[in-house]
Amino acid sequence: MTGPEPPDSSDQHQDTARPVGMESRHETLVRLLGGDSAVPEEAVKRFVRQAPDLGIDLELMAAVIGKGPGKTQSVRQVCMPIVGAGRTIMLFLSAGSHTKDIPAAEQRRDRAEAIRVAIGLAHTKHGSGAHLVQGLLEPRDVWAAEAYEAAGLSRLAELLYLSRIMRLGEAQGDIRQPGRIAPPEGGEWPGGVTVRPMVPGADDEALLHRALESSYTQTLDCPELAGLRTTEDIVAAHRAVGAYDADLWWLIERAGKPEGCVLLNRCADQGCVELVYIGLSPAVRGLGLGQRLMESAIGVSAALEREMRCAVDVRNEPARRMYTRLGFREAGRRVAFVGLVEDLMARNPPVS
Repeated sequence: MTGPEPPDSSDQHQDTARPVGMESRHETLVRLLGGDSAVPEEAVKRFVRQAPDLGIDLELMAAVIGKGPGKTQSVRQVCMPIVGAGRTIMLFLSAGSHTKDIPAAEQRRDRAEAIRVAIGLAHTKHGSGAHLVQGLLEPRDVWAAEAYEAAGLSRLAELLYLSRIMRLGEAQGDIRQPGRIAPPEGGEWPGGVTVRPMVPGADDEALLHRALESSYTQTLDCPELAGLRTTEDIVAAHRAVGAYDADLWWLIERAGKPEGCVLLNRCADQGCVELVYIGLSPAVRGLGLGQRLMESAIGVSAALEREMRCAVDVRNEPARRMYTRLGFREAGRRVAFVGLVEDLMARNPPVS
């Protein structure tokens, strides 16, 4: 007979993630904001002051807190969820470990535990107002990817962030053209298509929903998202980027039927216009419409700001080639992870 196997070293400590109380909030924020580095006292105070304006609820933070050398307690790992528009929870994780003797597997477990508790806190407080969980990380941050996967999130896609600096003379006249958006070189849009700004109200809102839904058919941009969110949630999330202006949201129609849309939001504080979304239904693809729409969008954006930004799934080769032709350049990459709150909660129910 053999004795019991020795316990896994990654399970030696008994610390578990828990909500962050006032007594440990300061140390938790230092850990979250600085990783292994010291954070000035004023930076922490400023973050606390600004948190409500940024939609950050500090009561939703979760941390694994254990004993540290020379201290009664030490914050090991932290997860801060931010519940935003479209019932989306964005996760932020602490990086590195100031306790160097903690094995990598244990750090991963701590982060995953903090993620699960943070999602549970968001679910408890917001209920059906918290639906989709997202995490964005740099491709080199393997530690974060492992934590997200351990907590039950799935890798969605690698996103390519693009930027285009506007050139003198590119501005396209008056952006508030009555009734329609003219193609950049004049004339007509191909395929009998018309393009016009949205008119605020229920009628055009319904047309926008139909346009979006038709554009998702056989899309090459994050197709795994299909069915994970309602169209209402998607529109709410799009509107929350920068400043929404109906004149910058264009409906693409043919024979009275919505066949796509272009959604631009101005981010004046960043000096840019964000291409939030561009999509066409299969019925109007292949007409060269995408590039001509983008040329008009560039002209309108140049009248507003000096830079235009967008993001694209790295697998979407046709879109990437078009953006390159139009002068967009890579500004960064992020790997997106997603999960549904109800699935994650069912897999990891809160401990009473």
